[in-house]
Amino acid sequence: MDNQYKKKNRIYGVAVIAVLAVLLLMVSRKESSGKWFDNAKRIAVLPLEGEISNSRNWISSLKKFAENDRMAGILIPINSPGGQVAPSQELYHAIKHVRETSDKPIFVSMSSVAASGGYYAALGADSIFANDGTLTGSIGVIMQFPIYSDLMEKVGVGMRTVKSQEFKDAGSPFREMSASEKAYFQSIIDDVYEQFTEVVSQERGIDEINMQVLGNGRVFTGRQAYHAGLVDALGTFEDAREALCIKAGIPLDSQLQYPQEIRRSWWTILKDDVSSALPGWESSSSIKLQYRIPY
Repeated sequence: MDNQYKKKNRIYGVAVIAVLAVLLLMVSRKESSGKWFDNAKRIAVLPLEGEISNSRNWISSLKKFAENDRMAGILIPINSPGGQVAPSQELYHAIKHVRETSDKPIFVSMSSVAASGGYYAALGADSIFANDGTLTGSIGVIMQFPIYSDLMEKVGVGMRTVKSQEFKDAGSPFREMSASEKAYFQSIIDDVYEQFTEVVSQERGIDEINMQVLGNGRVFTGRQAYHAGLVDALGTFEDAREALCIKAGIPLDSQLQYPQEIRRSWWTILKDDVSSALPGWESSSSIKLQYRIPY
């Protein structure tokens, strides 16, 4: 008799688990529109915001969208003054990879600022939209070195350095830079700047003469950038979204899909907020090679 009850209980248990599993699946698939099992194609929206210092998480989200069959296209709103060189290059290559290997069109919509490293990243997209008043361009490289030697002399503090070779402490904030060190850092700047201009020239079809005019570090409005051939179209986020829907062959009212927000610690929030106001404050003693607006 007990075995019979146990057998029935097991059957009931399996049935309950099956029902719960189905309900859980239905809840997870329910969209904000209230539709169950809505498999309609949509536009993935992946914002790129703030100073660029790390690309790993952003590229991971981009890869997931690119592999998701429900996404018909990818729209990247950019609001960034640029940032460190290597992450900016990684973003560009990741976007370009989607453009070249995926059937999903990938568009950029520039917001207030999409300059230097932010512009570099945008070059990987199929099409770049900018608002008339967007600040973009700033094609150039910058390295900044704090100098504490005068202050240290006033307070009677010095720094003794023992090094293996001439350039091991190049850029030290505790003394003035020598002529050979300036030439050394300039050679780095020149090489990384050449990498930037090569990508702009290749992606935008700009010849060497015009590149010298456009690549002098100055910032352009969206309208100026459009006339110079640095962006493809003038328009808002909505304009870019509609154009992307048309390109992807889906209805203009198709839903937008944003990535899930990653929960940030209070320290990360504080650091990001302060970094946006005072770029580089958290590691002022380190040398940063940057594609970034210097203000």
